[in-house]
Amino acid sequence: MANDFNTHFLNIKDRRPFNNSTTTDPALNYLQDIFVRPFPSIQLAPVTVTEMKDIIKSLKWKDSNGYDEIPLKILKISLPFIISPLTYICNKSLVSGLFPTRLKYSQIIPIFKKGNKSEMSNYRPISLLTSFSKIFEVTYYRIQKHITVNNILADEQYGFRNNSSTESASFNLINNILDALNNNKLVGGIFCDLTKAFDNVDHNVLLCKLEFYGITGKANNLIKSYLSDRYQRVLIKNNCSNRCFSEWGKIKQGVPQGSILGPLFFLLYKG
Repeated sequence: MANDFNTHFLNIKDRRPFNNSTTTDPALNYLQDIFVRPFPSIQLAPVTVTEMKDIIKSLKWKDSNGYDEIPLKILKISLPFIISPLTYICNKSLVSGLFPTRLKYSQIIPIFKKGNKSEMSNYRPISLLTSFSKIFEVTYYRIQKHITVNNILADEQYGFRNNSSTESASFNLINNILDALNNNKLVGGIFCDLTKAFDNVDHNVLLCKLEFYGITGKANNLIKSYLSDRYQRVLIKNNCSNRCFSEWGKIKQGVPQGSILGPLFFLLYKG
């Protein structure tokens, strides 16, 4: 059953709504038309021991773990002993443009949503990444700073951003509707529901967009390495605490759910 679940989840990720092309994608053509001046290239400053320490301390105390069975709680307790080698390895990753291979493996737990329990489509995949992978996603802060300084994301983008929320989006929407009605204007709305949004991110289009936004060179290579050659397996537990694992399956597209970089990549992809 675990293998069947893994095949199902991997096939969901591989159902592309249309055939993307890195040279003729309409979104890339649109960006090239509206932005006359190119964005400056991002600078990946090396990670300091103090920054690495602050990153690990900022992570929540959790007992959950990935396939390596090392929870964040253990990393936080071991901080004085691992901080120096972690900083060194992370900086080697930034310099080389390569993300560590063993941190690209995720463990999937199927969670029942509603309906018929015998239908796999009624289960939601919960992805558990290794604790170390979240620490190595320190490029998030550099990319986030690059995006903020260069005003890359539109102000109308509310989700997955600091100092913003869906409540702010709702407030502005209602305010605009009321303002229009008070001025005797007609109001219409189009609402879209993106199914499996994170799973349908095309890597080639995302990397081209990142390069357009100035995330080039080693930074682009690092993100390409981060997205490529990722694998997942499904874990199923029964009431007797017995565990059943599927075989490892290769992920062909999408951004890792449960990661720090995933939501940011999704915003840049669809923005």
